[in-house]
Amino acid sequence: MTYQTIEVETRDGLCFVTQNRPDRLNARNSQMYAEMIAAFEEANEDDAVSALVLTSTGDAFCSGMDFKNEYRQAYTVLPGDSERVAAVKSEFFADDALAAVVGLAKRFVQAFIKFEKPLVAAVNGAAVGEGFSSILHCDLIYTTPNAYFWAPFARAGAAPEFCATILAPRRLGPTVANAAIYFARKIDAHDARAAGFVLEILEDNDFLTQVESRLQEGLALAGPPELRASTLKSFRALVYSAEERERLIAHADREFDLVQQRVALGETEQVRKYYAAQLPG
Repeated sequence: MTYQTIEVETRDGLCFVTQNRPDRLNARNSQMYAEMIAAFEEANEDDAVSALVLTSTGDAFCSGMDFKNEYRQAYTVLPGDSERVAAVKSEFFADDALAAVVGLAKRFVQAFIKFEKPLVAAVNGAAVGEGFSSILHCDLIYTTPNAYFWAPFARAGAAPEFCATILAPRRLGPTVANAAIYFARKIDAHDARAAGFVLEILEDNDFLTQVESRLQEGLALAGPPELRASTLKSFRALVYSAEERERLIAHADREFDLVQQRVALGETEQVRKYYAAQLPG
């Protein structure tokens, strides 16, 4: 299956989903949302996949949502879209473009929450905005030495997303999380590892190869290959119960409500104009 904004490859039980918009620092647009939803759903259903690894090409992991996003990508089937990507887009309609974009973004968040197998993030550079908050849903995080995490939600005129206000305190501890959410404190790879958020910092050279090697060592202890996916899925169901998933989905909806309120009040545009004047270029 081919994609326009990501690359997907499954080998030896691992599904690698690689964000591939290096010219935009892997900022996510509606096309990437639809494609990543499709890739997550495919991996979730594939018995040959025991775990999913999310990573990126280029020097940045993900710079957040692309503010140059084209709304029509949320509901327009493009040449080359797979049947599953087209099916995702078919849930939304052109007569309300904003609702389509928000609806697709909600589906994107839910793709992380509902994923039933271990999620691993191989963070090769800056993880900004939702690039950071989305991987709060990952079970294991590896980084390169230059990686960092940054959540300037207020500066974007947005709001915390991906259940960051619930998950960040759990993953980073309340003090570090509060500094990140309220005051946009950058967290470098070493501080993230000290907080227990990052499992291991690996060298830039052959970074993904090192991640894969470590995961394969773990998979080798997860039983015979034909049982690994079901075994790990059953384990993750204990870590993230159905009730917990529903709570997270409801919380994510409240986050989207706050974003829409800020847009409706004109606050988002006011913030962006302010920073356009303060930070020209």
